[in-house]
Amino acid sequence: MLWSHTPAAFHSLPSGWLPRAGAASRVALSLGKAAAKRVIARSDPDDRALGEALVAELDRLKGLSMKVGQILSTMDVGLPDETVAVLARLQRGAQPMAWEDVRGELERALGGRTEDLFDTFDTTPVASASIGQVHRATRGGSQLAVKVRYPGVLESLESDTQSLAHVASLASLATVVDGRALVNELQARLFEECDYRREAAWLTRVDERLTVPGWSRWPVAVPGVVPGRCAESVLTTRWVDGRRFEALQQAPVTDRVAAARTLLGFAWESMLAHHFVHADPHPGNYLFPGAAEGSVVLLDWGSGRLFTPAEVDPLRALLRCVIDGDRARFRSALVDAGVVPEPRRYDFDAGWAMFRWIWAPYLESRFAFTPAWSVEGRRFNGPSYPNQRHQAFPPAWIWLFRVTFGTHTSLVRLGVTLDARDGLESALAAPVEPMLVDPSDVRGADVSAPSMG
Repeated sequence: MLWSHTPAAFHSLPSGWLPRAGAASRVALSLGKAAAKRVIARSDPDDRALGEALVAELDRLKGLSMKVGQILSTMDVGLPDETVAVLARLQRGAQPMAWEDVRGELERALGGRTEDLFDTFDTTPVASASIGQVHRATRGGSQLAVKVRYPGVLESLESDTQSLAHVASLASLATVVDGRALVNELQARLFEECDYRREAAWLTRVDERLTVPGWSRWPVAVPGVVPGRCAESVLTTRWVDGRRFEALQQAPVTDRVAAARTLLGFAWESMLAHHFVHADPHPGNYLFPGAAEGSVVLLDWGSGRLFTPAEVDPLRALLRCVIDGDRARFRSALVDAGVVPEPRRYDFDAGWAMFRWIWAPYLESRFAFTPAWSVEGRRFNGPSYPNQRHQAFPPAWIWLFRVTFGTHTSLVRLGVTLDARDGLESALAAPVEPMLVDPSDVRGADVSAPSMG
């Protein structure tokens, strides 16, 4: 049977270049004003109202626009605290697409009626993300999560990229990454995310590797894929129960520290030992089952990102000299990594201070992830930082830093103090066993073979 719900809160994705460009321009203007207020250190009672307006606009636009809003909510980018707090709601979304539109996409992709494909299907989504929304369903006694891509989202990406370049100029989207480059990289990755066959292949491969004894030190899991109910625009996985991030924030400190160790340790382990990352580390993509201490389920693998040794090795070398306090090797590590295109114009003392702040959690045996530490980084995120125009981070590092900053921000929100260096040292010492997932193989993965009868 199908469970029916009143569709009054549902909407269709805004289409066409002009309306989307106009909406993105309004977002850019609002962000520019907000960033300016932070620069002159002026608080405003309207900061929360600004956040509400941004959430409504970005959630309605979906696609790249909503993804940018999610990043703004998980990094310290110079926006007012009240604004950022409201933007955090974008991690799960609030404005679902009209069910009839979603149903049309689901049935076209899977080649049958929803009533025949599933025993039950809840037409009210449990989450509305940037590219698709997730519904709960059942079949053959199994509880399932069904993610359906928004109709029209592919067409929105090109126009959004042009408009959101203005957002990147007005409010930096990461502490040490060029905003326009981030938007361009996001667009490329979002086109990949739009093919759910790719995400199904990532989930399958990560799940396979996690079952290999010794492959990971950390209690991490991913949802199992249901092949017979997947297609380019539909992904069906087993339903996973667990605490959401907001619930974990209220949990005992021992639970929060255990989960934080897993999040941080697996991020470094996957990056340094296996040359891939789960590149969308916002709190909406975490579940905490609680069956095992520190266990974490990582959702949404459309952003799985693979790296080459040539992209990871320079980061490894830079990490090593910074956490070892080896100032003498710092200059050559930066130049070798391609971060400093013109050494004579780069202030290496300022660069040393910046990287020592970024990786401060790994410079001591116990580190407190506090808002005060996060705020310290703002001095490296504005015109007063002398290297702002004299550093060029490799494109792949956009995602390496995204994972670092996103995970650090989650730990700040958990308010934990822990030995962060242990997880990093473990990853640096682990045997290098790259994931070796061929992207063309991922896109062409066979996820359509019947498996549920």
